Amino acid sequence: MSLVGNFAFGNADRTTATAGAGDGGLAFQHQVPSTAINRVADDEDDAYDQGRRGSAISAGAATGRLQSNHAVSRDQTQHINGTGIHNGTYYPDGITPEDEKDVEKGGIDNQRLALSDTPSDETDEKEQARREFEVTELAKTLTRDSTWSQVPANPFEAEEGSALDPHSPNFRARSWVKSMIKLRDAENKLPGRTGGVAFRNLNAHGYGAATDYQKDVGNVWLDLAGLPKKLLGMSKPRRIDILRDFEGVVESGEMLVVLGPPGSGCSTFLKTMTGETHGFVVDDGSWVNYQGIPPKHMHTYFRGENIYSAETDVHFPMLTVGDTLTFAAQARAPKLTPGGVKPMVYAQHLRDVFMATFGISHTVNTLVGNDFVRGVSGGERKRVSIAEAALSGAPLQAWDNSTRGLDSANAVEFCKTVRLSTELGGCAAMVAIYQAPQAAYDTFDKAIVLYEGRQIFFGKATTATAYFEGLGFHRPDRQTDADFCTSMTSSQERIVRSGYENKVPRTSDEFAAAWKNSPQRAQLLVDIESYEQRYPYEGEQYQSFVRSRQAQQAKGQRMKSPYTLSYAGQVKLCLWRGFRRLAGDPSLTFTQLFGNFAMALVLGSVFYNMPQTTGSFFQRGAVLFFAVLLNAFGSALEILTLYAQRPIVEKHSRFAFYHPSAEAVASMLTDMPYKVTNAIIFNITLYFMANLRREPG
Repeated sequence: MSLVGNFAFGNADRTTATAGAGDGGLAFQHQVPSTAINRVADDEDDAYDQGRRGSAISAGAATGRLQSNHAVSRDQTQHINGTGIHNGTYYPDGITPEDEKDVEKGGIDNQRLALSDTPSDETDEKEQARREFEVTELAKTLTRDSTWSQVPANPFEAEEGSALDPHSPNFRARSWVKSMIKLRDAENKLPGRTGGVAFRNLNAHGYGAATDYQKDVGNVWLDLAGLPKKLLGMSKPRRIDILRDFEGVVESGEMLVVLGPPGSGCSTFLKTMTGETHGFVVDDGSWVNYQGIPPKHMHTYFRGENIYSAETDVHFPMLTVGDTLTFAAQARAPKLTPGGVKPMVYAQHLRDVFMATFGISHTVNTLVGNDFVRGVSGGERKRVSIAEAALSGAPLQAWDNSTRGLDSANAVEFCKTVRLSTELGGCAAMVAIYQAPQAAYDTFDKAIVLYEGRQIFFGKATTATAYFEGLGFHRPDRQTDADFCTSMTSSQERIVRSGYENKVPRTSDEFAAAWKNSPQRAQLLVDIESYEQRYPYEGEQYQSFVRSRQAQQAKGQRMKSPYTLSYAGQVKLCLWRGFRRLAGDPSLTFTQLFGNFAMALVLGSVFYNMPQTTGSFFQRGAVLFFAVLLNAFGSALEILTLYAQRPIVEKHSRFAFYHPSAEAVASMLTDMPYKVTNAIIFNITLYFMANLRREPG
C-alpha cells in the first residue's frame, strides 16, 4: 500500500519503525537489510542516512562503532557457542550454563573450555562479539522504549506545534505514522494490504501497417478499394513485437527503476503491469501474479489498486491545490475513518499531512494552473501529482518518466518521496526515469534494462554495473550507474574493454541471449518460483486482500466494484468539486449570462412591442424561432470544457476515484442553477419586450 494506504487503511510493514522523514518531510531512510542491526532511533533523533544503504551506524560513544554486517540477529542472540552469551547474559569466562551441561554429557571438547584462558585471535573475536551483542540489545531496548512508549494515541488530537501537527514546522511524518499505527492497533477495524508483482514469459505486441497516409475529405474514398479485402480477412496488418520474454519480481516495499532509451518499451512495460493495454495486446501465454491476484481480477475488480501515472500532469487548473488533494482523499476514504472523525475532517487532515510531507503546504490556496492559467510551479505541480497518486492508496504504482521537466535536485526528491511511500506503506513502485542522477538511482532496490523491446538485465540495482562489466564493457570514470546501463543500448556510447572486442554482445538479441545464459537470470527464475509458491492464485493472500478491500468500501458497495464510495457518494463528491470549480472560474458562466441577456435585448428591440393583431403573425413566429435557437445553442461553449476535462476524468477513472457517469450527472446538476437563471433572464426579457402577451389568463 502506498503512504496513504498505511495512513488511511491501517497498513504498515516492518520497515515503519526504521523509516521516516525529516523536518521538511522529504528525507527518507532506506530499509535496512534483515541481517543488519536495528537502528537506535527515537522521536528526537533525526540523523538519517539519505542515500547509502546498509551503512555503519553510530550506536553510542561508550561502545564505539557497530557495523551492520557484523550484527547479531534475534535468533542468534539466545545462545552463541563459544562467545559466552546466553539469553541476554554475558559470562566473562566464556562458558555458559548450556556449555556446562554439554560438558557433563561429554558434548564439548576440553580444549574449547580452555580457550578463555588462552590468549589468541579467537579471544578478540569473542570480545568483539560480546560488544556487538551488548550494543545490539541496547539498541533494541532503546528503540522499543523510546519509539512506542511516548507515541500519542490519536494523531487527530495532536497538540499545536507538536511533531504530529502538519501545520507546524516541527511536523515529522515518521512520528505521525507511528501514531496512526498505534491508533490502528487500538481500534482493529481496518486490515492492511500490500502490493507486489511477479511476471514470466511476458510478451506484448501491436498491429500496424508499413506505410500509411493522413486521411482527409479528399482521399478518404481510397479506403474503399481495400474494404473488400478487409471484409474477407485477406488484408492482415503487420504484427509488431513490443515486449519479448520479460521476467522479474518486485516484492512489497521495493522500488524498481526501468532504464532504456525512448522506444525501447519502457512505457509499454509499465502500462502492461497496470492493465493499461489500450492499443496493444498482451500474449495469452504471459504469466503475471499480483501477490495471488490474477491479472483479470486486478485489472477489473481492483483497478484502483495498481495505477499508472503518466509523465504529464493533468489537473483542473482552476482548482486550488488543497481542493485537488481533498477530493482525492475523500474519493478513497474508508468506510470507517480512524479515530471516528468525520469524513471531511479526515480528508482535510490527510491532505495537510501529505502536503507537509511533500513540501507544498504553502500552496494550499494556490491554483494548480496549467500552460495557460497561472498557478503553482512545474516542480510543485509534479508533487501535486505525486501526492494525488499516493492518496489513491494503490499498493502497486507505475510512474512513467515523472521527472520530466525537473532539475536534478527535484528528480532526487521525487525518488525520495516515492521511497517514503514504499518504506512506510509496503507498496511496490516501478519508475521509468531518463538520465537519472546517482543519488536518485541509489534509492532503488532493483533495476531492469530494456533494449529494443528485449530485457537485457533484471536484478539488484547495486549489481547492474558489475553484470555489464563482466560482459566486457568499460565504465568510464564519474559515469552514473543509470547512464552506464543505458549506454549498453547505444553502439556509440558503450565502450568495450581491451581483449573483449570479439566477445561482447552487439545487438539486442545478443544482449538478451547473454542475459538468459547468466547466473543472475537463473537466480531470478528461482525467486519467481518461490514467489509463485508463496502467493498462489486466489490463495490466502488473495482472501486477505479481498477482506481488506471490503472493509474499506462503502456500505452496500459490490465487492467486485473497483470504487470505494457508493454511486451516490461519487455523485455527491463530484458535485462538490463542480461547485468549487465554478467558484474558481466563474468567468465563463457570467459571460454566458450577460451575453444571453444582451442577445435578448437586441432581439427584443428588433421585435419591440409587436401589435396584438394578425399582422404580427410572422414576426411572432420569428421571435419564437430565435428564442428556441438561442436557448438550444446556449450550452455550445460547454463543449470546450468537456474536451478539456476528458483526460482528467480518464485518469481519475484509472485511479478508481469515481465512475465517469457520476461526473456527467454531477456536471449536469452543477449547471442546473446557471441554466435556470439563464432561462429566466433571457426568456422574460425577450417575452415582455416583444409583447408576446403581457397580461395573465
